[in-house]
Amino acid sequence: MEDAKKIILGMMSISLFVLIVGISSFYVQIQIETGNVCGCLIPIPVFIPFLASVGLFIGTLVYYFFTPRLEGKKIDKNVILRVFDSDEKDIINFLLENKGKTTQSKIAKGTSLSKVKVFRIIERLIKKGVVLKSPLGKTNLITLNESLLDLFK
Repeated sequence: MEDAKKIILGMMSISLFVLIVGISSFYVQIQIETGNVCGCLIPIPVFIPFLASVGLFIGTLVYYFFTPRLEGKKIDKNVILRVFDSDEKDIINFLLENKGKTTQSKIAKGTSLSKVKVFRIIERLIKKGVVLKSPLGKTNLITLNESLLDLFK
């Protein structure tokens, strides 16, 4: 129903512009035929820019009403997380809670998984392209893939 209102409003705007151009052109034609070119309400040198301005306004108005609104669709993170097993979900959720990056040792402490299990799961997630691992001292910095992080924002 909202689209129908937009279409009607757009058509009314275009019709109004055509009416203004028609009436203005007819008025100027009458003034020229009677030889009273200088007596026009709208002087001839201003007539064309005036119509162009009105046309630009109407065109912008129609464009505004007919272009779709680009609203980011929110994706339920649970839908994406369904493809991961429960331990992988725990690690990904932990990363999301920590703005997409944390150390491997903090993941082990925060998820109540053993260090060995965290290591194995992270290796699987690296192969899937979900996380990146970079050395940070005696531990590793685990970073969630930027494209996934953007989906969850």
